[in-house]
Amino acid sequence: MSVPQRIVADIHQRITSGLLAPGDRLPSSRRLAAELGVSRGSVVAAYEQLVGEGYLAATHGGTRVDPALPRSAPPAAPRARSIAAAPGPSALRPGAPDALEVTSALWRAAWRAAAADPRPHPPPGSEELRALLAEHMRLTRRVTVDPHRILVTAGARDGLQLVLSALRAAGRIGVEDPGYPSLRTIPGLLGWRARPLLMDADGALPESLEGVEAALLTPNHQFPTGGRMPAVRRHALLAAASSSRTLLIEDDFDADLHEAPAPLLASGVDGPVALLGSFSPSLTPALGLGWAVVPEELIDDVAQRCVPVSGIVQDAMTRYLRQDGLRRHAARARRLDRRRRGVFLEVFPSGTPMEGGLHAVVPLIPGTDEAAAVARARAAGLGVEGLGSYWSAEGRGDWPGIVLGLGSRSPERLRQLLDELREALGPESVLGEHPGPTVPAPFLGEDSPSKSQAGGHQGS
Repeated sequence: MSVPQRIVADIHQRITSGLLAPGDRLPSSRRLAAELGVSRGSVVAAYEQLVGEGYLAATHGGTRVDPALPRSAPPAAPRARSIAAAPGPSALRPGAPDALEVTSALWRAAWRAAAADPRPHPPPGSEELRALLAEHMRLTRRVTVDPHRILVTAGARDGLQLVLSALRAAGRIGVEDPGYPSLRTIPGLLGWRARPLLMDADGALPESLEGVEAALLTPNHQFPTGGRMPAVRRHALLAAASSSRTLLIEDDFDADLHEAPAPLLASGVDGPVALLGSFSPSLTPALGLGWAVVPEELIDDVAQRCVPVSGIVQDAMTRYLRQDGLRRHAARARRLDRRRRGVFLEVFPSGTPMEGGLHAVVPLIPGTDEAAAVARARAAGLGVEGLGSYWSAEGRGDWPGIVLGLGSRSPERLRQLLDELREALGPESVLGEHPGPTVPAPFLGEDSPSKSQAGGHQGS
């Protein structure tokens, strides 16, 4: 087939398939020849043939598809593959902070200034932001950290991935049971094998570190039970980690939202510890910004795996921190959180609202079908989760419960949603609605009368 014939066939196919519609303008013969890398004469010959056949029309405005041709249906767009399930209801979804509380004049000014002067930063992060994070941890977490040990990340998940990737080889990682599901998925994607840690009312047991190369812990605010690890257990874990060379990875996920003890880094015990932090709980998940404090011996290995976080995001947060925005916002959030927790306890007296406001647990009567209870709540438009989904293995945990978020609604609207949840669950499901079993240890958080007993469930 000659060059003009190939051009004719291509344009003809585009017209009959609907890619070229009646009246559409074609490139000039000179331009199309340059694009195709052929002589202009070949294009002119093709155009002339199509004009003669009635597919093209030569006008003063150039060569066009003949407007008199019938319009062909355009080809159907390929169906987009579904890569994730459709999002469920958002009301009472666990872990969602109140984004409207963030958008102060200071917040908006910080973003305007950062966007007006966009600058890139090296993969480990902005030096000024790292220095401000170190100062923030000194003032709020009572720990002194060298800024060069702080690496800016895209959040806690990114920080965990970086730390685990920097270890020499994937092995076994101990995880709390129950624990935070979204963080637990990261080790498996990197080839690590998760092993539930043995736990009691004080948290993970030191002896469960034997045989694991890393352990993911939330000693200041166990998720989702709200337990807090006492100092004696912290020191025992650090000593066991130092002896077994187990890297303790502490997720300090909501420390800005409540009064919490200093992290493991501040214990004074010489043990391998990494600390993960994120602005998602305290500000908004839309920020996509966090940090990781890594042991001295891992800094270079982790830093070379860092992917630079947006310079505008880093600079906006730098300005916000520099002007004390985070501390003031956290103070407002804590005051509002106290009101929300009060509302929750009025509706669910047997429940446990976790300090920090991001979630609460409603215990169900033992033997209740937790999945059915969640389904009823979802049908009512409420995005709650079952406590069973926070365990690492199906069937673990003997006490059913509902995990819900308190942080994304006003206290008045929260009360309405909680009343709807109470009605959806029914008095026959909620523990404490009528005489029966007492509240089990896994549900005793910081606000319960027996908070000294708060902690994880006995593992196996």
